[in-house]
Amino acid sequence: MADVKTIAHALTQIGLLRPDGSILDDEDGFLAAISPLDRVTLVELARTSPGVTSYEVVDCRGGTAVVVAVTSFEQARAWQVRGLAALVAGSKSAIAVCRLSPTGVQRRLQAFGEAFGLSPAVMRVLVALYEHCDVRDAATAAGVSFNTARGYLNEARATVWAPNLPRLITWAGVGSFASDASGESDHPVADLFSLSERQRQLAGLIADGLSRVEAARSLGISEAVAKKELAAVYAATGVTNATGLARIFAELRGLAIVTRSHSGPPEPYPPPPSRNLVLTDSDGRSIAVSDYGPRGGKPVLVLHNTMNCRGVDRSLVRALQASGYRPVSSDRPGYGETDPPPQHSHGQAYLDVCVRDIALICQELRWGRISVIAHGPVHVALALYRARPDLLDRVVIDAPEPDSAYGAATGGMMSELKRQFARRPWAVASVVSILSALASYERVSSLMRDWTATSPSDRAAMGDPALMMDFYRKLVPFRKGKIDGFVREQVLQATMGKPAPIPGTSGITLVVGQTDFMHDADENLSYWKEVLPDARLVKIADAGRFISYTHPERLVAELARRP
Repeated sequence: MADVKTIAHALTQIGLLRPDGSILDDEDGFLAAISPLDRVTLVELARTSPGVTSYEVVDCRGGTAVVVAVTSFEQARAWQVRGLAALVAGSKSAIAVCRLSPTGVQRRLQAFGEAFGLSPAVMRVLVALYEHCDVRDAATAAGVSFNTARGYLNEARATVWAPNLPRLITWAGVGSFASDASGESDHPVADLFSLSERQRQLAGLIADGLSRVEAARSLGISEAVAKKELAAVYAATGVTNATGLARIFAELRGLAIVTRSHSGPPEPYPPPPSRNLVLTDSDGRSIAVSDYGPRGGKPVLVLHNTMNCRGVDRSLVRALQASGYRPVSSDRPGYGETDPPPQHSHGQAYLDVCVRDIALICQELRWGRISVIAHGPVHVALALYRARPDLLDRVVIDAPEPDSAYGAATGGMMSELKRQFARRPWAVASVVSILSALASYERVSSLMRDWTATSPSDRAAMGDPALMMDFYRKLVPFRKGKIDGFVREQVLQATMGKPAPIPGTSGITLVVGQTDFMHDADENLSYWKEVLPDARLVKIADAGRFISYTHPERLVAELARRP
């Protein structure tokens, strides 16, 4: 992946102002298009808000309104843009001003479309919609009829799983930031337009594609109150529809990302206590491990899903510890805080590195044998089972993942995503980068409510703020650009095909929830019955996908069960 600062600079324009508002450095020429009075206003804004990045809307030549970020030169050194010292030497008293580059935005949107395989014609209309926030105006700008533009946009929505145009604009605008997106925040919108906290939350949900009814329900307010608050938001921001609101949020979220003005979501529900260890292999790679204790418990290695990083949710930690176990979780190669494997390590070579890492953990912690709970990654568990059976006691795999191409059931966005990977494995890195940038706490919470709608137990789990924070915490490294292992495992899932039958696996138990929203339960069990004919297969009628969150005691019972 390209250097963050290089990417961010390609997407931004930056200049420096003197304390009197005159231009000190303006390589891209955008400061010259701002009136002298507005430049003085920007300097005053920075002077009266020391130590923070502020935001302002200014009029450029031609009447175009532009959102900019402004702060002192020293404060701007933390921005994800090129080193400001290279602009003008000795400019400590200068004021830095940053905007998103118009041509950079177009390049970002084009890259977004290419990642999802959108045609050039569809992308022209999408870019026009982003710029004009109206389908008729977008059609005119793209030189096509209204019906053609609407058809192209419907195609784009279906491809990127956007239920409406605001979601499409948000995903294209924010997801196309190929950099550390952990600084994304909606607070700049509230600061700039003087929105209340409830107005900010409501507007953010609408920009992310929720209907007014859905947003009201999410915030626990009536539809009438939501309607009144949203009218106030439109009046404050000067836009007239949800698509325009999505564009404003995309611009300001983008500026928040590159200027890193706000930290991530607060953690009112801290993770279960653990001791974090960093082991080093013979090649000098770091392997990150979280040990939840107690030290005298029976060791259980908890393997994370292919689509998140290490961490054991609080419900499973409690259930394991109550039964005398010691849960331990590690980041696999290229995930979270564990270093990637050698560049050439793909497929079986990648799995070999996974096995060596686990063997090293056992060696360093002086474990003779361990049990394993795997949240989905059967390929890793089987690689360990084949290569180091001497290390294993019991293996329990919940929500086992078949290869990405398998299954007739639709299963929503995540299942379709895996099928897209199976069709276009070369595009995995680009798509994963986009989806990682979109994974803010608020957006993930909202999406999980949608995706778990068909599974009562999963919906209840994602509605629990403590469990939702446990879930989100395991996604945070992806927002920081750490997706190497994620990409390798998704490509592996997309290309490995169905494994040949593996006899002699009576020490493995597979647990499936009847209402798993990604895979049909019976279809999934049938798949694994053919692959692992001797394994124990369990279906839980009132469980969905997040079995460790909702039925941790069942996993512990299976762990303790003897053939």
